[in-house]
Amino acid sequence: MPISFNDIPANWRMPLYWVEVDPSKAGSLTQRQPALLFGYKLPTGHATVDVPVPIGSLADAQQGAGMGSMLDAMAQVFFKNSASQEVWMVPIAEPATGVAATGKISVTAAPTQAGTIYVYIAGRRVPVHIDADDTMSIVAQSINDAIGADLSMPVTATAASADVNLTARHKGVEGNDITIAINYGGSLAGETLPAGLVIDIGTGMLAGGTGVPDLDAAISAMGDEVYDYVAFPFTDSTSLDAIDMEYGFSDNGRWGWMRELYGHVFSARRGTYADLLQWGPNNNSGVISVMSMEPAMPSAPWEVATAYAAKSGRALINDRPARCKPWN
Repeated sequence: MPISFNDIPANWRMPLYWVEVDPSKAGSLTQRQPALLFGYKLPTGHATVDVPVPIGSLADAQQGAGMGSMLDAMAQVFFKNSASQEVWMVPIAEPATGVAATGKISVTAAPTQAGTIYVYIAGRRVPVHIDADDTMSIVAQSINDAIGADLSMPVTATAASADVNLTARHKGVEGNDITIAINYGGSLAGETLPAGLVIDIGTGMLAGGTGVPDLDAAISAMGDEVYDYVAFPFTDSTSLDAIDMEYGFSDNGRWGWMRELYGHVFSARRGTYADLLQWGPNNNSGVISVMSMEPAMPSAPWEVATAYAAKSGRALINDRPARCKPWN
């Protein structure tokens, strides 16, 4: 049976193997494949808790969830990695009985030389100018002001003498994954401490956060709307069990025979290799992929989970060439 080609002549008799690819129908989607971001909102956001809402831009997410919220950070990462995919967010209330994680940046010796230091909070980089005659209290206040100037910071800061006290904007165990670093880029990035200046950041992590979210209402509000790529920032067993039940293979799950909605959940978890090897088998799921993060990675797990979901969706949505016809 003859095959009609666009470019290979019908009377072509050259030996070997000739292939023509016609991409004219590639990317012609026949169904929606939206993404969904789970995350905490702040009281300043006007979006309704536990109700999925579409976001067409970063501004939509910031207005709905509040600047500095978990969803603010997730939306920033999503649109950087997938600018044109349909995306929704479901704002979650912080745990009512939870505690916000805290941390501290302490200036323990004053500078003798002017310069610039770079403070990283959850990977967000802010420059801080230092004068040679600054006291320890002035340096602390400068750090405090620089952190406060970034409205999307996941922490609030207050200066007290030579200390900068940091508090996560959200209650919950997730705040314990907020990192603190000074000059993370090192000398290769031109980041060095001015002579004489000494800064103590403790363990380099916030700590003391407690509480996990209640996801029942949010998952119920999803109904039977299709969400194919889900960025999920929570890796406690209760939250993972809840989303696994929704997307799982049971009769009532999205992969079950009664619903057949499908979709996949993407998350991330920080830990040592040994810790993650122990954690993984106890939290295995056929519908959840959790990316491992090294302990020193500056970014927050919810940002890594979002990048994972956005990159996956962007790649998997693209149709393969619609026609590939061999001829020999």
